Amino acid sequence: MTDEPTIRGGIEPAYQWDFFLAHAGDDLDVARNLKQKLDPPARAFLDDANVRLGDDWDETLSEAQRSALISVIIVSPNTTKAHYEREEIATAIQMARQDPDTHRVIPVFVGARQLAPAQIPYGLRLKHGLSVAGPGDFPMACERLLETLRMMKHYEEKKAEVVTEYRQAIPRITGDDKSASLLGALGAVTQFARPFLLTLCALFVLVAALLIVCLSLPYFADVRPLIVTFSGALLTLIVGGVILVLSQSFKMAGQIGQGRINGG
Repeated sequence: MTDEPTIRGGIEPAYQWDFFLAHAGDDLDVARNLKQKLDPPARAFLDDANVRLGDDWDETLSEAQRSALISVIIVSPNTTKAHYEREEIATAIQMARQDPDTHRVIPVFVGARQLAPAQIPYGLRLKHGLSVAGPGDFPMACERLLETLRMMKHYEEKKAEVVTEYRQAIPRITGDDKSASLLGALGAVTQFARPFLLTLCALFVLVAALLIVCLSLPYFADVRPLIVTFSGALLTLIVGGVILVLSQSFKMAGQIGQGRINGG
């Protein structure tokens, strides 16, 4: 087994496995072939090789899949009668829908010409996958899988950088770090909401400027109370929006700093 995965920035990665190989019992040889070519350089989980004596199958497989970046689904005519693999397919699809940047589902179609559309599990029919017709196709398929893995790890590195940045920003805002710039910390925490905040601030300045102009010109004397009421309500809404965005940014900052939200 290869070394534990590491990510720059001192953040423990949220994944333990690069690939989770899901297969029907009759496709074990195909799964073994994939694992042999993927691991190393990657870390590929295969039940036949990585479930230890005494482990509970349901808990071990579920934990391994949920801690993998990519679920590789081996699809063949045997898949329709593979109960456990269908469960793993459903889990993989759910994880990918929740966040495609942290989990990806890649079907590997074995004997694609023998597969009828009804034999492809729901959720995989629209997925771009790989076709393996024979042993000669395995090297190319594995290289494509490793290319996708490199892309996924890029997202994880980006996430780690954001988590590190937020962890450093939070003590500055709470006052625990007296040497750091508060303005810089606020900028880091609000970076994802910054376009919306800038829009609200620009709108506030515009409304305030229009209000001043209307109050200073005698032409608007008759409707001045209405203008003041309307502008005051609008400015109040804008200020409330700024406060709401800031509060949500601070709330997210704590979760991102704990690695619980993907900031990539």
